[in-house]
Amino acid sequence: MKTILLITEQYDPTADNLIQVLRRRGCPVLRWNLDCYPKGSALTYRASAQAFEGAIATDGRVVPFDEIGSVWYRALRCSGFPPDLDSKEQAFAAHEAESMLNALSLVTDWHWVNDPRRHRDAAWKPEQLSLARRLGLTIPRTVITNDPDTIKAFREQCGGTIIYKPLSHPIYHDTGETFFTSIVTDEALTSVGLIQHTPGIFQELVPKDYEIRLTVVEDKMMAVKILSQQGERTKVDWRVAPYDVKYEPIEVPGHIRDKVTAFMAESGLVYSCLDFIVTPEGGHVFLESNPRGQYLWIEDCTDLPITEAIADALTASPRARTTPSPQK
Repeated sequence: MKTILLITEQYDPTADNLIQVLRRRGCPVLRWNLDCYPKGSALTYRASAQAFEGAIATDGRVVPFDEIGSVWYRALRCSGFPPDLDSKEQAFAAHEAESMLNALSLVTDWHWVNDPRRHRDAAWKPEQLSLARRLGLTIPRTVITNDPDTIKAFREQCGGTIIYKPLSHPIYHDTGETFFTSIVTDEALTSVGLIQHTPGIFQELVPKDYEIRLTVVEDKMMAVKILSQQGERTKVDWRVAPYDVKYEPIEVPGHIRDKVTAFMAESGLVYSCLDFIVTPEGGHVFLESNPRGQYLWIEDCTDLPITEAIADALTASPRARTTPSPQK
């Protein structure tokens, strides 16, 4: 049996949980924490006229490329650098380490969940909206810009109420702060000139009955109804207080499954979490896709077998692997 490589970080409870599941199945696992690379671990390529080979050395183990069969790609960037590097040294070291890491999916034939190149491309929010619209998913009216006048005009077009959310998911690790979706108030509009320096996503406020988090792993689709409208704090963005809302397993309609199947296939993704609003009229409005979406708390609340599905994807034989298929 081939080794399963988990590219993650030292603190990752989701990876801890997956490792337990894989070990119960008797699968060999190599955990490679990118906050310990390059200092603390090693990635080596060897090229000659006879072969191209490589190995990963970490935690006292050296595992050749040909012993690895599949990869769960959780961590995106290496950060294991000595603290005494100056800014130029840090920038050079980071660029060199990233160059090594970015080549890994190009020189191996492993099964990636997800392939880093497709992961990066699929994470761009404008592309997600463009693809979702083209595939027939309903999307909110949206403006993505750094032009204050465009934002003001869009707010008027939407009846005076729009929301803002960032293009990325920044987390400031020193303070634990992050950005959530928020209403663009009259007060916020007085500072809209600052948007010239930080482009953002602005959307109409879509009426909600409830929301859906749909986790897709190959051909498995596991959805939960998020009762976000039952609490004042979670009406605009349930992620503000994810443990204060109720979750219920739910089946999504077949036509949504079909379009999500096409979305995953065109994005080249094996795994992603997709968020939808369900309107009071029963319409499904696509918000975004997160190829690195968290799920462990949803699994704890609902017993949906998401970790088992990821383990299945990593251990399946090449012939058994599938892409998401529509529900008939």
